[in-house]
Amino acid sequence: MTPEQFSEISKLNAEETAALREILKDPKLVEWAHLIANQCFIPETIGKDPELPEGDDLSKAWFAAAYFGADAAMEHYRRQGFPQEVLFDTMTDITAWLRNTKRNYGVIGLARGRGWEVSLYHGNVIRRGRLECNTTCIYDWDLADQSGNILLKKGDPVINLHIPEDGPMDMNSCGKSMKLMSEFFASCKPDYDWKGFHCISWLLDPLLLPMLQDGSNILKFSRLGYLYPVDIKSDTQFRVFGTTDPEKVENPTSLQRKAAEFLKSGGVFLEGGVYLPREMIEAVDYDLEKLIAANRELCLKAECSNFKIG
Repeated sequence: MTPEQFSEISKLNAEETAALREILKDPKLVEWAHLIANQCFIPETIGKDPELPEGDDLSKAWFAAAYFGADAAMEHYRRQGFPQEVLFDTMTDITAWLRNTKRNYGVIGLARGRGWEVSLYHGNVIRRGRLECNTTCIYDWDLADQSGNILLKKGDPVINLHIPEDGPMDMNSCGKSMKLMSEFFASCKPDYDWKGFHCISWLLDPLLLPMLQDGSNILKFSRLGYLYPVDIKSDTQFRVFGTTDPEKVENPTSLQRKAAEFLKSGGVFLEGGVYLPREMIEAVDYDLEKLIAANRELCLKAECSNFKIG
């Protein structure tokens, strides 16, 4: 694969493509990148992460390693029976993390999300449209509604969703994404009898949701199914403020102002979860706006019993 092909598949912009070409001219960075690719991105030679000094050069080397590992990822997806367009969709996540690194560290490279990108290349996580999901996820605790009815029990398979940070989350795009995921499992993993869609995210923190503006897409997403708190500290501060001190943000958004006040008062942001049973979304044929309207009448809530992350 040429840098131009990699750029087109990953949807790099001109600046990011030029940065990759510059990295590939640096012998030290190329040596590091091959080492990272062989030990991290290429499944057949996977080992421990190389012990290399942290900094801008390492971030750049990880970017190049993603390029060097792309051909192996294509072959790995082919052997698993995953369509090529699934990999191409998945590789756009690289760009999301490149822009996160540029925004927070001032360099075009991969300072964060490194292990995540490895999971994507190995096909453990894929992207279909707006959202990502694990290709296998076994639920690890019991989930019941307020009446005690079991929604999920430990050992149930689910389609576990993840939310890339690279665009708006309109319900039409999310619905199409979830339908594509269901089609992927039907075609590529027909024996995977998934019970529903599940998502744990900092965006679903019940402490954060009231800070969002009415009508926000995240608020809509939280109303798709059974919403519940997850007692795990999240990385909300970094997601909202990056590396900037929350009290020193210039021209803060409404969310940043509210989050800064919350943190200053000693508040701690947590994760939140939402579970959407398969029969509920299939009943509306993945029309999420219709589902939200139906759920408004049900006031869906859930609680975890025997909660743990395994």
